[in-house]
Amino acid sequence: MSQSPDRTTREQEMQTQRRLLAYLRPHRMTIVAGLLCAAAVSGITTLLTWAVKLTINAMERGEVGRLNFICMVVVVVFVVKGLVTYGQAYFLSLVAQRITTRLRDDIFAHLHTLSLSFFNRRRTGAIMSTLTNDVPVIQNATMTIRDVVSAPLTIIASFSLLFYISWRLTLAAIICVPLMGLVISKIGKRIRRISDLVQVKLADITTIIEETVAGVRIIKSFATETHEIRRFSEENERTFLTVIKGVKKSAQLRPIIEFIGAFGIALVLFLGGNEVAYNAKLISKGLPPISNMTSTGALAMFVLLLQQVARAVSDIGGINNTRQQALAAASRIFSEVLDQKSDVQEKPDARPMPPIEGRIVFENVSFAYNEGEDVLHEISFEAKPGEVIALVGLSGAGKSTLVDLIPRFYDVKSGRILIDDIDIRDVTLHSLRRQIGIVPQETWLFAGTLRDNIAYGNREATDEQIRNAAYAANAYFIDGMPDKFDTLVGERGVRLSGGERQRISIARAILMNPRILILDEATSSLDASSEALVQEALDQLMKGRTTLVIAHRLSTILGADRILVMDKGRIVESGTHAQLLGAGGLYSQLYERQFRAELQE
Repeated sequence: MSQSPDRTTREQEMQTQRRLLAYLRPHRMTIVAGLLCAAAVSGITTLLTWAVKLTINAMERGEVGRLNFICMVVVVVFVVKGLVTYGQAYFLSLVAQRITTRLRDDIFAHLHTLSLSFFNRRRTGAIMSTLTNDVPVIQNATMTIRDVVSAPLTIIASFSLLFYISWRLTLAAIICVPLMGLVISKIGKRIRRISDLVQVKLADITTIIEETVAGVRIIKSFATETHEIRRFSEENERTFLTVIKGVKKSAQLRPIIEFIGAFGIALVLFLGGNEVAYNAKLISKGLPPISNMTSTGALAMFVLLLQQVARAVSDIGGINNTRQQALAAASRIFSEVLDQKSDVQEKPDARPMPPIEGRIVFENVSFAYNEGEDVLHEISFEAKPGEVIALVGLSGAGKSTLVDLIPRFYDVKSGRILIDDIDIRDVTLHSLRRQIGIVPQETWLFAGTLRDNIAYGNREATDEQIRNAAYAANAYFIDGMPDKFDTLVGERGVRLSGGERQRISIARAILMNPRILILDEATSSLDASSEALVQEALDQLMKGRTTLVIAHRLSTILGADRILVMDKGRIVESGTHAQLLGAGGLYSQLYERQFRAELQE
């Protein structure tokens, strides 16, 4: 028998709630301290209504000394209340910050365990939104923990005093409470649904911002600023409308609760006023009153207590709203990030990869990004230690996919990849990737200094090793900079030219000293002078290393020991430049189409 959707949803909410509570558990002593302070604030606030009664009674009777004493006591009570209010805010804020800090750490750390396929499926903006939009919702929810204690305690304490003053009048006022609860439940469910939509819209906005900042050069080069502004404005307006829906629902709650409470107070004033008058008549005749509602002060106290009950019930409504928003945010954090598993998993008994010579063997390797849609078909070849293999083919032939399998950015669907006769799935990812150097066509530098970027893969490198790697990569331009190796490169290396960025990337690879090198040829988009310097640096880097090059230039192909020609995910030809040119196959066609003109330049 299948479960009903409502039951399934409730079970999912309970599971999400339990996982959130697990983040609270290490801070339970701090939470207890904060809740004790919250309870003290609630108790003091409730008892202060008694001071109102005593003050009014003293004023009516002309008891000046008693009035002065009450005022001094109230001052002392407010000092105590101020201290416990501070404690409540401090302890619960501390817990909220600790939880959100841990959540961010967990999310960020888990993102780094996921394979590239996860990032291919997710928008960057949506991932950023998890950290920037969803986590703060959890933080805000943590701050409302105080209401979980103070609101019920206020209701219990207030009702105790209300029954003490007049149980008849209290029963008459209670008829409003179930109605308040119904309103809170109905509006809370709607707020949860709207909260989900709001977070999705915020993720959309974050995505647009991230894309716009990252692609600002393209936007300006195509003069599409107006289009991007309009696109953002339209999405921003849709987000605004969704947020306003949530604001409307949230804003409805307190006025409705207060209106119901006002009805109860009006009823109390009517019935209470009559009860005070009736008790006054009984007392004047020497008869006992029917309740403790014997004075104007008692009636004022009763009304204030009812207001506190209404406020506490409204706070409970706020707790429910915040809870719904927090559950929605937590559900996204868990389901969309923390519960995601990497497609590339280490075996439980994976061992470190020993120092390698660099022999690579592909044995009948097939691979698919999506089930049933193979992009590589039974690839088999061997690269000997120190050999340079050039990969050639039309765009989409599978060249980049093939080299991505070597550091296990993805796992093969069938077949196996061996390095020095060791299946790469039998070793730890860290030990495998530490022996593979990658120089991409589009170099990524991190905001920081030139020194930091060169030493990114080898944090233990000395200054001398960093300098030697830079000079080996023809990065002599560093000596001409004001701060030398301490020069800040800017975000993504924006302060450097394309050739300079490539040489820093090559220096980074040289410093790692890998036995296997993967190049998505780094000179294809450079001018002639930069290309010559980068190519010379690449030649230095490739010496003695097993190198796989996705070739875009004829010079790279001519310098390769062997050329693999790929077409539609298969290796269709293999040999030297002369052999393949003489065979008159696909390579010969590619040469005539792409490389011959380069030779004639």
